Amino acid sequence: MLIYPLFISDSPDEELLIPSLPNQHRRGINRLVPHLEPLVRKGLSSVILFGVPAAPNVKDALGTAADDPEGPVVQTLRLLRSKFPSLFIVAD
Repeated sequence: MLIYPLFISDSPDEELLIPSLPNQHRRGINRLVPHLEPLVRKGLSSVILFGVPAAPNVKDALGTAADDPEGPVVQTLRLLRSKFPSLFIVAD
């Protein structure tokens, strides 16, 4: 199974190219559904979410922000589950 990577920003409207990963972007939650709709229609069945917070001091050695209900990954999980119920979602 191919798993498509999504790099999730905590800036809701962000869409920024990741220079070290060709054709990959860091996207905010408001940019995800328009990006994914055509891919899901073409058969995309699974994604992996990587949270990339821009705010300072969010990440720590224990990963305490990983399950924050207001964090970008948890918000994205809820959004994708409601918009694409058959999409298989993995969270890093």
